Amino acid sequence: MALEIAPLIPSFANVLDVGCGNGFIAHHLKSLLDCRVTGIDVLQTTTASIQYIPYDGRHFPLKDNSVDAILLCYVLHHAQDLSLVLNEIRRVLRIGGKVVIYEDTPRLRWDRVVCWVHNLQWQSRTGSCSFHGENDWRKIFAVAGFDVVQQRRLSRWRNFAHPVSRTFFVLTTNLPAEPQLADRRRSELAVLDEIYLGT
Repeated sequence: MALEIAPLIPSFANVLDVGCGNGFIAHHLKSLLDCRVTGIDVLQTTTASIQYIPYDGRHFPLKDNSVDAILLCYVLHHAQDLSLVLNEIRRVLRIGGKVVIYEDTPRLRWDRVVCWVHNLQWQSRTGSCSFHGENDWRKIFAVAGFDVVQQRRLSRWRNFAHPVSRTFFVLTTNLPAEPQLADRRRSELAVLDEIYLGT
């Protein structure tokens, strides 16, 4: 994954890995690019030797406009407040920055079964998982103020223990002018409610 991500990020960039887990993607990316990578997660420590900050799962412990790229590797389906996470991404990302996302995007009945099992495994640790298809993710990203500049499906056999349809997204921000922010946030909440509640 680090090899896939590296061409998208300039050397010496300031990168944030959200939900970095053991930290090895961040560690390898730092070696490949000689960039600064900070990992954040709800765990107290991480295994790899990276700059690591535990966080509360809500507000990123970083300043506004402080990173050039953000990684979310199979993290968004764990978010308990997706709107807040996307707002935090927008807040800390510099103008022209990129967001690199890997997500499980179930398409077949088999995929939904695998995601159901995954939810059972993680529910007690991170809360219920919310899986979405590719088109739903595009809607969610759009109303949150992001453009999808790259998207491709990935093989379900990348992980034999978790064989599910996956998608790779690269986003940039499409923030509106300041007077329109309140209207966009209201629209964002309405669309997210529609997707979650099926209304």
